[in-house]
Amino acid sequence: MPIDKRTMVPPEDLNIQFGGGDYLAVGEEIFRFFRDRFGLMPQHKVLDVGCGAGRVAVGLTDYLKPPGEYHGFDTYPFGIEWCNEHIAPHYPHFHFSISDVHNDTYNPFSQTKASEYVFPFRDELFDVVILRSVFTHMYPDQILNYSSEISRVLRPGGQALITFFLLNEDALAQQKRTGQGPTFHKFGLFHTENPEDPLDCVGYDEGFVRRLFTGCGLDITEILYGGWCGRNSNSENMQDYVLIKKPTRPE
Repeated sequence: MPIDKRTMVPPEDLNIQFGGGDYLAVGEEIFRFFRDRFGLMPQHKVLDVGCGAGRVAVGLTDYLKPPGEYHGFDTYPFGIEWCNEHIAPHYPHFHFSISDVHNDTYNPFSQTKASEYVFPFRDELFDVVILRSVFTHMYPDQILNYSSEISRVLRPGGQALITFFLLNEDALAQQKRTGQGPTFHKFGLFHTENPEDPLDCVGYDEGFVRRLFTGCGLDITEILYGGWCGRNSNSENMQDYVLIKKPTRPE
């Protein structure tokens, strides 16, 4: 008997910590994106970095079938506990784990730096990797390390969806015109909305992001600019979607 997905929706106080909104609708949107844009197949393996309370996972539960797998990790234990209590028992090929990485808000007592964290997976395991609202809260050395780890665990030809606030001429012009979106201040190699709490909301120059991924051996295949700065966008995404592909090896 199919599982009623409404039983896997977390309470609103937990959901809102990871963006809020319609929990099931967001998961379904990401599933369709993976299927239609990335060619996700039921036997593929998916990694969800910063999986929160499992909204991406729930969107994939009716589609991924063994040997397909889902792995999600997060620094926030309450989200992982929810997933392991309400999702994993129904779908044994879905796995959720706590990443013991220092985070000022969610995991302040860990000694492991995000700039040194090694994803707990073997090389070239995953077909698809997703990071939603992760690099919007990280320093440059941290996203460099995570990008290197993404490159390591992606199989050749594998793809990733990573969200950013990308600063370029168009975004700045749109903000000036509309007055919408975070007001970013230059802060070293990146931009922050709040210099008193730099990681609360982080933006990066698009050129920096392009150079970073190239240096990690990853290709940007497309950028789907979001509506965060007030631009007219046909997509429903608020942040900018950066689509990544790991090149296949030459024959």
